[in-house]
Amino acid sequence: MVKFCPECGINLDKDYTFCPNCGYELTQVRVELAKINSPVYNQGNITKSEKGKPRTIPSVKNNLSLVKLLSIIGGIVFLIAVTLYSSGILETPKKNEMVQTPVVNNQQPGVDLTKMNDIKVLEDKLSSNPDDNPTLLQLANLQLDSGMFESAIVNYRKYLDNNPSDADARVDMGVCYYNLKNYNEAIAVMNKAIKYNPKHQLAYINLGIVNMSAGNQDEAKKCWKKAYDLEPGSENGIKAKELLESHK
Repeated sequence: MVKFCPECGINLDKDYTFCPNCGYELTQVRVELAKINSPVYNQGNITKSEKGKPRTIPSVKNNLSLVKLLSIIGGIVFLIAVTLYSSGILETPKKNEMVQTPVVNNQQPGVDLTKMNDIKVLEDKLSSNPDDNPTLLQLANLQLDSGMFESAIVNYRKYLDNNPSDADARVDMGVCYYNLKNYNEAIAVMNKAIKYNPKHQLAYINLGIVNMSAGNQDEAKKCWKKAYDLEPGSENGIKAKELLESHK
């Protein structure tokens, strides 16, 4: 009779076909036990390895010991995982620690090498007419989209020298400073954009994001609250509300 289940280790009080605890089939185990108890096996039932070195056939008892050992190791790993989680090492970031990326006016920031040819065309166009402000702004926007933040800032400044009241351009220049991790300059630029356009929702949203990155949580929430109050039902108003709720 099989005394222990080799799968879960439970004591068996009678001759089962399947383990009553885990359902493991015990038929093969009984066959192995019959072999072990036979006279032929007791005379020395061994096989040869490929290199000719003897090795004994694993017994059911050895399999049971391995199961118990793996169970113990699994328990230790589980306890370690619980300890790490409770200590905060494995803890996921809290909502109020997550910071969004500023939104560019009608554009998506990020490196885009496909725009490099367009940038070259605009640069050539400006070389023959440096005072072409629409082209200058278009070039700055493309450079921002392509991740060329320092070059974009240079061209935004040239453009703003002739168009100081363009709040959109100032917000986008602030996004460039944000990506360069120059938070103080980004805040200054976006505040100036708001002076020219006090109802610029996107400027308030981005200003809040920059302030949050700089560690100014209270100021960030004020900016998002202002953006929401300007037009609660708009797309930017909804975005501002989401930011406020995620950073409570």
